[in-house]
Formats: sequence, structure tokens, C-alpha cells
Amino acid sequence: MTKVLVTLRVSEEEKELFRSSFGSCSFEFCAPSKTTEDMLRETEILVGDLHFDKITRERMPNLKLWQLSSAGADAQARLPYINEPGGPALCNATGAYGITISEYMVGQLILLLRHFQVYRDQMHEHLWQRQQLPEVIFGKTALLLGVGDIGGNLAKRLKAFDCKVIAVKRTPTVPPYVDEVHTMDDLDELLPQADFICCSLPNSPATAGLIGEKALSLMKPTAIVVNVGRGTLIDSDALAKALSEGRLGGAALDVTEPEPLPADHPLWDCPNCIITPHVGGLSEQRDPHERIVGFALKNIGHYLKGEAYENVVDLKTGYKVSK
Repeated sequence: MTKVLVTLRVSEEEKELFRSSFGSCSFEFCAPSKTTEDMLRETEILVGDLHFDKITRERMPNLKLWQLSSAGADAQARLPYINEPGGPALCNATGAYGITISEYMVGQLILLLRHFQVYRDQMHEHLWQRQQLPEVIFGKTALLLGVGDIGGNLAKRLKAFDCKVIAVKRTPTVPPYVDEVHTMDDLDELLPQADFICCSLPNSPATAGLIGEKALSLMKPTAIVVNVGRGTLIDSDALAKALSEGRLGGAALDVTEPEPLPADHPLWDCPNCIITPHVGGLSEQRDPHERIVGFALKNIGHYLKGEAYENVVDLKTGYKVSK
């Protein structure tokens, strides 16, 4: 029987769904920290996460397919076993997080534009005091760095606010709800136009440090930066300096470099900066979780039938292979 190890937290109903869908498979449901060497050795299909030191040919010699619960897979794609000839196929969960993370981004924009974070702090002081006049999303220009599942969902939501949406992407195709498409070569010309810079890029040599002193200096003093991709995109020290000097309107960061951000980092003390602990999209949330389970069921079926997988990871970028 095909041995399937599921480290994703699933309900009893979902366990039964896996079992009833594939009678030719033997399923083991186990938290990553509770896996045994025998489990690892026999596993052909892994659904969920494991500590990287367990993903080796010596410990998992029969592994053929690894279905991740995350969209980003840059770290997994660099593992030696994944890159070895004949190594297991790696599939991610692109398509699971677009709705929840794009809503997170819109929420952060509204929060910063309306100064809700300041009013929340004032509540603790029992203080009734108006801040500077609020702004709106309506009619603004949004620059999207990355227009995959997350960026595409965000573009749809921003168009509902009558925003002009400009996208930076590798290919010239124009996604729905996007007014203009450019490549990274045009970034310096685009940054001064943007009211919102919305980032959902993967970690790669091409994106690391992209938003540094120079890029920040080109932005409007009222611009808001939102980053949900990888913290390596933004120079944290340069961002803190721009915010503290009033050269930027605000920032919302669900990812930082380093992560977690050290307790003494100046970004924590910037009143117009919102930092969250990588919670923009969690695999335990109902909507992403149901989609991840769906991806796993589809790819187990493809494996058993010898068919091509869905959401295969590009090992160079750590994200889904572009079509």
C-alpha cells in the first residue's frame, strides 16, 4: 500500500475523507514533532511540514511527493534532497492564501489611513483626541510588487475602491483588475507614482533588499508600504529611518528581516508602523485549510494515476511554476 504521512492538523472528518478517497493508501496522521524513523522511512507521500533535517534521502528514502501547506517554498526548494536527481516532487499551496492575505492588506491600509492604531492606543489612556485628518483608499494608485494569487486577489479588491492598479511582474501578460504592467526595470519610475506599495514577492537573490534607502527615497512622503511576502525584501533599518524622519506615510509588515524582529529594533517604536507576527495567512484558518486539504487530495490522486501534479514548485524561485 502507498504510505501517506499527514503532518497537517486535520479533523476526524478530514481523516476519514482521506481514507475513503484512497483505499489503496495507508495513512498516518501525526504532528511533525511526533514522527518516528519508521514512519519517515516508509512514507511515499508527505502532506504538511517537517523539520528540514528529516527531509533527507537517508531518512526518507521512499519519498516521492511532498505537498506543502505553505505557498512560499523557497527554503524547502533549496534542500539538497529536493534538488537531487530522482528526488521527491515538491508542490506548494498557491491558491490557498490569496483571499485571506489580500483582506489583511486592505485592512492594514484602512487602519493606517484612518489612524485606527492611534485611537486604539488612546483608548488605553482614556483619551478623547482627534488625530490628523483621515485619508481613503478610493481613487489612489497602488503599486503591486508580485501579482500571483495574493497580488491578484488584492488587485480585485483595490479596483472595488476605484484604485489605479499598477503591477510589476516578470511576464508582460496583464492580469485581471490591473491597469498597467511593468517589469522591475521600471521600478524607479513607478515608486514616485504610488500611494500604496503592496509587496507579495518571494525571497530570491533578485528581490532581497529591493526596498532599501534608494527605493524609499523615491516614494511619496505619504506612501504606505505593506509587505506580506518575505522580510528580506525590505531593509528594516532603512525603513525605520524613513518612518521616524517623516519621509514615509506608514508601513504594515507581516514579515520582517530578521524574523522575529529583535525587541530593540527601532521599527517597534514607529507609531505609523504596524507589525504582526506572520499571521496574514495561517494554514489553520478555515478557508486556507480547506483549500490545502483539497490540493493534497488532488495530488495524491495524481500520484496514484501517474498524472502531472498541481502547484509544482519552481526550485529556482520557491513558488509555483509559471504557465
